[in-house]
Amino acid sequence: MKTRKGRPSDERRNNLKKLEAENFPHLSNLTSIQRYYDTADKILQMFYTALEKNELDSAYFFGRRFGRFSTDALPKHDYYKVNKKEYVELRRDNEKKVKNVIEMLEHVVDMMDLEELEKMEIKRREEEAMRLIQKREEEMKKEEEERAATQALLDRLNMLDNLGPIPSGVKEKQENEKKAKDDLSGFDHDDDDDENNNLLGDESLLPMPIPFGELPSKTQSARISPPSYDAIQNQTSVGSFAPPPYEALMQQKGSQSEFRQDSLMNLRPSSSRSISNMIALDDWSGSDVKTFTNPLQGPLGPLVPASLADHGEVTNKIPPLPFATQKQIAKSEYMTLRGKKMIDVFHLSTYQGRSKSKDSTNGCTVISPLVAVHHLNSDGSGISDFKIEQIIDEIAPSILSRVRNKLGLAPYALIIPSDVHDYLVDEKILKQEMFVGVCGGNVLDKDHVNEFLNLLENGHDSNPVDDVEEKKDVSRKVAAALFFHEHVVSILKVVLADGTTWYDLVDSLPSRNEERIGATRTRCKDRQSLEALLRWYACGKFSSADAKYIDSNEWDDNMCDFDPRVFQGFVWKE
Repeated sequence: MKTRKGRPSDERRNNLKKLEAENFPHLSNLTSIQRYYDTADKILQMFYTALEKNELDSAYFFGRRFGRFSTDALPKHDYYKVNKKEYVELRRDNEKKVKNVIEMLEHVVDMMDLEELEKMEIKRREEEAMRLIQKREEEMKKEEEERAATQALLDRLNMLDNLGPIPSGVKEKQENEKKAKDDLSGFDHDDDDDENNNLLGDESLLPMPIPFGELPSKTQSARISPPSYDAIQNQTSVGSFAPPPYEALMQQKGSQSEFRQDSLMNLRPSSSRSISNMIALDDWSGSDVKTFTNPLQGPLGPLVPASLADHGEVTNKIPPLPFATQKQIAKSEYMTLRGKKMIDVFHLSTYQGRSKSKDSTNGCTVISPLVAVHHLNSDGSGISDFKIEQIIDEIAPSILSRVRNKLGLAPYALIIPSDVHDYLVDEKILKQEMFVGVCGGNVLDKDHVNEFLNLLENGHDSNPVDDVEEKKDVSRKVAAALFFHEHVVSILKVVLADGTTWYDLVDSLPSRNEERIGATRTRCKDRQSLEALLRWYACGKFSSADAKYIDSNEWDDNMCDFDPRVFQGFVWKE
């Protein structure tokens, strides 16, 4: 069996493949597929730009990302195979672009192979040069060691030559001295001769050490005896000079302490902070006092960052909490409010997809706005549980079938919210004048969620002009369809007779309690409780892959279509 021969750029491309596979975007069926086609075209343009700049790694990355996005991600969207003309044209155009990119990617790989071959040749030459350099260094080191050994041998030979002839023994020396004294004892001497004889015979009359700074005279030089053999053996010098006297040092003090004051001024540092640490040169306490603080010494107080000194205060962004911590906090708040009866959960007798004859599977995009509409048109404070169950089992399935047939979707395909909204308006089920507005963003961002809650609470998308209009809007029933994480729920503002406001979250998906399985209606007694419920609800929807993405990526409006935190809310009022 023949093994496939690798290409020079295999390792390089494998690393790019791993990088490209990380954080691969996932599509939402609740987002228009046209927006994803636009995203694919943006990736394609980045591929062309990198190729023009000969940035091969970036070109390979974006070319591969475009191909995988077009062949792996887009076909999973429920609208990908819709046979409407606009969708067919988008699909065919994308397929042509994919074929073109595949051909260009092969050219990119060839160029990457050439680059890797060039790198390999450069590396080989560098290694050969390094080998020669190391060889030469070893030769030079060996030569240096040989020179050092030769020099050490020469030093030892020179030391032996400097020792001179070996002197006579001690006994022979004593005999010669005695004989010299006997020869001199037969002569008469005057005072001067006696003094000279004493100088030659008595070692105590040797000359005093030469003062520091003075040179010995010829007479004194003549009286300095050569070092003895014992002194040479001990490596000491009998004729070495004594330390200079104190008086000689005092004479030099004045000359060594003289310096120009202006030379000290040249030591001033350029830093304004160091100048403040120097003692002023004009404020001398005495003419002989010339001291200053070392300008290289650190400041007396704590160090100040240059950015603060030059640019003012710098505000640091507080990093967000890890998702696991946010989830734990959300659960704790939710359970606390459940214990205080500020949040109550009620189970219904049915759920979407329960009935096989009238199937409502993946019908949340229709069920949720229908619940909102019937809540706004209901008598009293709000929609009943029975009406919600009727919408799930009887009303929604027929509308789901008609909308899917109209759009050419598969039987269980999710429907984009805008298509549902347009159908309900066309069928006069939902009136356009009831629409308040739409908003969205990051479901974990308190400011983004509060914008949605303001629409839901006040029933308008801006602050009212007068108090009368505000009171009138607040007293009205309001409803919303919240699109989040491939699912849609209804949020209903319930206004009681005494003016008290509750908020109900209706979820058509099944949930189990101790008695049965059914859709849920969760009641919040105030706005703060609803906010806590939404936070707990959102955290429970995120998968482990979503959690990893959240911890690794900050929110970016330009990437919201691929961010698992994105939500969108449509709001209506009566």
